[in-house]
Amino acid sequence: MNNKSSDSELLIEYLSSIKGRVGVAFSGGVDSTYLLRVAKEACHGQVVSFLLVSPFLSKRERTWAYRVADEIGIPFRELHWQPFDFHCIWKNGIDRCYYCKYVMYSKLWSFCRDHGISNLLDGTQLDDIGSDRPGFKAIQELSVKIPLVYCNLNKNNIRILSYKLCLPTWDRPSHSCLATRVARGTFITPNLVERIESAEEVLKNLNIRNAKLRVSGSRAYLEVLEEERLYVEGQWKKIKGLLQNIGFNYLYLGVKV
Repeated sequence: MNNKSSDSELLIEYLSSIKGRVGVAFSGGVDSTYLLRVAKEACHGQVVSFLLVSPFLSKRERTWAYRVADEIGIPFRELHWQPFDFHCIWKNGIDRCYYCKYVMYSKLWSFCRDHGISNLLDGTQLDDIGSDRPGFKAIQELSVKIPLVYCNLNKNNIRILSYKLCLPTWDRPSHSCLATRVARGTFITPNLVERIESAEEVLKNLNIRNAKLRVSGSRAYLEVLEEERLYVEGQWKKIKGLLQNIGFNYLYLGVKV
C-alpha cells in the first residue's frame, strides 16, 4: 500500500469526523497551507483560517500568506498580538518559544470561543516532534489539534501531497519567525527585529535566497547554505558594508550544515 496515499486518506477521515466549526492557524508555510486546503474540503463544519500578526512576522511573509490564500481561494482573518508586552518573551530565555506559542494560541482560542469555533487546528507535522520545539508543549497544553501528526504525515509527505494538489507552497523552503534569529539570552527588542528584517531583505535583493542572520549579543552571523557560499564570499565586502549600514558592525559568515 502507498503510505502517502493512505495517510492522506486518514487525514481526510480524521478531519471529516470533527464536529462543529473549525479554526486553522495559517502561516502560508508548507504544512499549514496543506492542512487548511484539506480541511476546507473535508470538514463538515465551517472552516475559518487565521494569520497571527506581530513584529516577529516579516512583511515579506505576511505578503506571501496573502498571495497563497488568494491563489488557493481561502481567505484568512488577521489576529494581531504584541510579544513585547511579555517580558518572558523579549528576555529570550530557554522557554521563549513556549511562551510565544502560549500567548498566541490563548489569544486565538479566546477569539474562537467568542465566535462559536470549538476546534482549533495547527500545522505541526511528524518531523517537528523530534526536534527542539518548546512551542509544541504549549500547543499540547492548550488542547490544539495537530492532525498532521495524528495521521503520520512528515514534511516530505506533505510536499508530495501539496504538489499533487498544485499548492504553491509544495517546494517552498521552511521559514521561522524573526525572533528565532536571536540567540537565547540576547534580549529581543523592536529595533533589533526591524534591523534583522531589513538585513534579510537586503540579502534577498542580492539574490541570496536562503540566508539567515543570527544575532548573539553584539555579534551577527550570516548563515548560508553550502550552495550559496561561493556567491556570498564573492559579494562579502559589499554585503558587510550594507549590513553595517543597518547596524550590524561585527559580522561573520557561517555555513549551515
